[in-house]
Amino acid sequence: MHQRASLLAQRSFRAGAGYDLVPFDRLGPEEQVLLAELCENARFYGILRPRPGTGRTIRAVDRDTALLWFGAQSPGKLPFFAWEGGADTRAADRRVAQLVLDGVLEIEQEGEYVSGAAALSILPARDTDGPTGYLGDLSLEALRYGQRLKLDDGDALAARLYGYGGIPITPAWDRRLPDSTSVLTFLGVRPGTALQGRLASQFSRVPEQSAAGWIAWTRPGRRGLGPQEPSYKLYVSPAPDDLPRVFAEVVDVLAQHEHLQFKVGASALGVLRADKLVIYFRDDESLGRVATALTARLGFARPQGVPFSSEVALGGLLSWGMDPPGSARALSWQGTDSWRLWIVRRLAAAMIAAQSDAAPDVEPSSYALERLRLDGVDVDGWVPSHGSWWTG
Repeated sequence: MHQRASLLAQRSFRAGAGYDLVPFDRLGPEEQVLLAELCENARFYGILRPRPGTGRTIRAVDRDTALLWFGAQSPGKLPFFAWEGGADTRAADRRVAQLVLDGVLEIEQEGEYVSGAAALSILPARDTDGPTGYLGDLSLEALRYGQRLKLDDGDALAARLYGYGGIPITPAWDRRLPDSTSVLTFLGVRPGTALQGRLASQFSRVPEQSAAGWIAWTRPGRRGLGPQEPSYKLYVSPAPDDLPRVFAEVVDVLAQHEHLQFKVGASALGVLRADKLVIYFRDDESLGRVATALTARLGFARPQGVPFSSEVALGGLLSWGMDPPGSARALSWQGTDSWRLWIVRRLAAAMIAAQSDAAPDVEPSSYALERLRLDGVDVDGWVPSHGSWWTG
């Protein structure tokens, strides 16, 4: 048995009262069908089903977590196997902290057992100053806005967070840009122009039915990503009136650099959203080269800025993210989220859970940031942490 230096190893825990643990073979037939893929993992045990009013969501658990939960039915220190994994305590501490914040375990504090937001202040301190820069501030604004809404629907809250930073559609913009044809005209992509000629000669237009809500182009013959590969994306987010000049510069730069695809919003809604122009890459080196080239050209543009993305240059005009690979999905039928959607869904679930916890001194936004950090996101810069599904 390893001797652990972890402070958590010295604390008393008990199983959370907000869940029922259900083995897979005791689930109903419909649930068994939905979760059947998880049985391919020999360590899969079943689900922790939240009790009504807890604000929690169903979570699949392996045998180790189930054994830990059963062992914690009686209060006391966690069993030795909770801290196995070598001399470094950080991974074990992070896993236990996740279980406490999610209410799977409760930790003793001054004679009482607490979990979720109420336990945030007694978990190991985080060495961080929080999100920084313009986009860091914008992301915190989005979280505090979501907090004020007090929604109890995770999808609705995630949608609000995702759309934060967009400009409301006015009747004038709606009349000006009703469809993709009008957007192309707005961008200066007209028959006989140099811009139209460059797009036609060097890029292939993606069929509209395959790019719902977007106008997209690829380089002919460029191999796409495999299903398990993450994609890197560079956001270019100018004020809408600056988009035509910015778009022309982007096309000129991309004609000289390697990339997978780029796209622009196909209507007034797309042009006014924060992430209106997105470029995809296979690796961060290619992204960096294009970002450097664009930084030298786009100093004239006013930034709008994309929340929950990592600021690159020009006051948030350029930022980046990284879409999770297919391997980040627990189940194939869940589909693959984009970087920001992956983030806001987790933030929304954490904020709703925090709203249900009896912790008036803890803001749901603060709890959500810490919970996301434990999921492998460096929320200071809005990038995946080393050791998560990003291995860069």
